[in-house]
Amino acid sequence: MARTVAVVPHTHWDREWYQPFQVFRLRLVDLLDDLLPRLEADPSYARFLLDGQMAMIDDYLELRPHADQRLRRLAASGRLSVGPWYVLMDEFCVSGETIVRNLQLGLERAAAFGGAMEVGYLPDMFGHVAQMPQVLRQAGFEHAVVWRGVPAAVDRTGFRWSAPDGSTVRAEYLPVGYGNGAAVPDDAKALLARIRAHEQELGDLLVDGLLWMNGTDHQTPQPWLGRVVAEANALQDDYRIVITSLPEYLATAPSAGLPSWRGELRSGARANLLMGVASNRVDVKQTAARAERALERRAEPLSAIFLPADRWPDAELALAWQEVIRNSAHDSSCACSVDEVVDAVLHRYDQARQIGETLARKALRTLGADLATAGAYVVNPSARARGGVVELVVPDVGHVEGTQVLRERPASSALLRLTGGELNMVLGRIRNDEIAVGADIVAVDADEAEDGVYQVVLTTGVRRRGASVDAPLSDLYAQAGARKSSPLRLRVEREAFQVVLARV
Repeated sequence: MARTVAVVPHTHWDREWYQPFQVFRLRLVDLLDDLLPRLEADPSYARFLLDGQMAMIDDYLELRPHADQRLRRLAASGRLSVGPWYVLMDEFCVSGETIVRNLQLGLERAAAFGGAMEVGYLPDMFGHVAQMPQVLRQAGFEHAVVWRGVPAAVDRTGFRWSAPDGSTVRAEYLPVGYGNGAAVPDDAKALLARIRAHEQELGDLLVDGLLWMNGTDHQTPQPWLGRVVAEANALQDDYRIVITSLPEYLATAPSAGLPSWRGELRSGARANLLMGVASNRVDVKQTAARAERALERRAEPLSAIFLPADRWPDAELALAWQEVIRNSAHDSSCACSVDEVVDAVLHRYDQARQIGETLARKALRTLGADLATAGAYVVNPSARARGGVVELVVPDVGHVEGTQVLRERPASSALLRLTGGELNMVLGRIRNDEIAVGADIVAVDADEAEDGVYQVVLTTGVRRRGASVDAPLSDLYAQAGARKSSPLRLRVEREAFQVVLARV
């Protein structure tokens, strides 16, 4: 009986790696500019896999928006396999929530193109977390495709992979990676020789058919593929070579009698796991953790608890998460890339963190405005009750029971003589109410003194709940502008405060 050789045309697309994103994006545009008309005009070039990640489509459409409907038609017809991921992430250098959001975003984007490929395609991750089968089953997937991390105990190209909770998928193992069928020769006899050699190389590992992944890193389509496959089929009866998709191949793949594996796939027995990426560029890992925690542990839960439903920051969170998800790509989050890429990764993480921290502050200000009693308040963002020690800035009204004073700042006063125009320059440099720690502008007074000189008093201290000086500052700016050349006095009165530790 002839062995089926399932040829899956694809490319493995690292968004950024040994070149920065925009350089690779222009190469992606060239690839898809060539691929789309080929799929439309050549029925023999039946399928193409866009590496399991929707980012390729979004990156392309930013420069080729007119191609949107062509992509939708090809994807909906099954000629183009899209999703399910947004990017092919690393599973150990990002949080579990980032992995789930990556899949959610990929599925959401793929839905607009007729639906995602229902296969957990994981071709180049540097090992796999134990919960991945659980994540895939939650998404409704029954199959995974993996390469790195499979232990020597798995002795077939198919195995049953289970998560700690018992969730199980059928995993297709790529023993030599996702490029075993790359660079197909344009000669049928040469193609058959390669297939025979690979069949012998795999030997008893083969369960049934031979999965021939026709692609590798940034490989462009091979226009002769359909012709050479037809010629190879005509020359012999040992193999039935078909150009197909992963879902079509896996739908008939045997699942009985396969070996089983439970837990993470983290073995270097057969493939390099690049273990050094776990400890290189610690700054990237730290920046990633800060961004993820700002969103997962503060911005989202605090906004959900303290903001009215109609003020949920959907667009802001979507923007922040998109930056984190883009960074989760394995060559990005693992920082195994050129310095230009790492710089871009750090910038994207900082952007996400800034959004997360700002949203958390807005939620807390909303809470503070609703409290009946003025004063400091402490919020626990954890999902459980907890205590701890907090650092607070409080007005210096003497010793506060149950606190430890770290430092004290006595009251102070400064007097400046300047013109109205110069005062406006000073006011223009005050970007918000907070000038320094414990020095929020809490009061603004302006009037003509007994000697006829216009006098301004800015009082700074610990922020008062519900107090706003925006209107007085705006009025002062107008008054100073009307006295642009006139002399005036600016007195800055700083109230005493102390920084204390308190157990809560």
